[in-house]
Amino acid sequence: MAPSNEPIDDLLEWHPGTPEAATTNVLRALAWGARRAAGAKLLIFFLWLAYALVAAGGGTALLDAARTRATLGDAVARVIENTTAGRPPAGSPARAAYRALLLDSLTRQPWVPTGYFVLFYGLLAGGAIAHLHAPRPAPLLAQLGATSGTYAGRFARLLAVAWATTTLLLAAGSLLPLGEGGTASAATQVALLVASLAVVAAIIDYARVRTVARDSRSMVLELARSARFFVRNLPRTLALELLLLAVSAAIGLLAFAAGAALATVTSARTAAFVAAQLLVLGLLWQRLTAWGAMLALYQGLALRRLSR
Repeated sequence: MAPSNEPIDDLLEWHPGTPEAATTNVLRALAWGARRAAGAKLLIFFLWLAYALVAAGGGTALLDAARTRATLGDAVARVIENTTAGRPPAGSPARAAYRALLLDSLTRQPWVPTGYFVLFYGLLAGGAIAHLHAPRPAPLLAQLGATSGTYAGRFARLLAVAWATTTLLLAAGSLLPLGEGGTASAATQVALLVASLAVVAAIIDYARVRTVARDSRSMVLELARSARFFVRNLPRTLALELLLLAVSAAIGLLAFAAGAALATVTSARTAAFVAAQLLVLGLLWQRLTAWGAMLALYQGLALRRLSR
């Protein structure tokens, strides 16, 4: 008798989301996403571990330590050195909020040419959203690996579109005249460019969650539908974006306040490292919260539209 493949088939099978997630209220959607993200502590840990190994240079430091037969403490010291090199110590709340928003752009811009961004949005995002959408009755690593592989190709195509769109927006921004003799002030043009990037990023995020919720396969069509969904429900989608921005700013203030407090009892470099890791963990939770809220809002608005 051939061995059964039922557990693997169940992991690869598309699963509908939970009915109680659907809502048309932005605050309820945000609360549902926050609860779902708070329950995904192990997922956040794996995402942070991937960040530490890829973006923070932890993998390279560990390999160097193994090659030179250094101790684990030396390897950790190298990671701290890599992640705090050239950074000012944890300081004022204004600087903390600004740095928080900059780090948030790592997981919010439509396209960032870094290894962790591609890993997070091209491979791991599919599994993370699928876990938020409908957790499988299986170990997290098994379901994360299976569902990440399912959506990896589709999300890679989304990244290609994001790269092309970001390149066009930046090129268009560079062609506009700046200064007093131009058609608009430099501040206005920068504001328009940032707003355009934010809208494109939001539409791409809705394409991600809708791809999982609908099991979509055509990313071009899904992007067009997501853009129409974003514009049609602009008061709700824009309100959610502003709430998520406020959450990011609050996370940044809390993380760097903790870093400033630690700086009084330890070195500034160690305090900055701890603050940075707290900020990364907080923004990973915020991104999972955002995807969960988008899922809830999309399902609620879609059900209301179908009921008419």
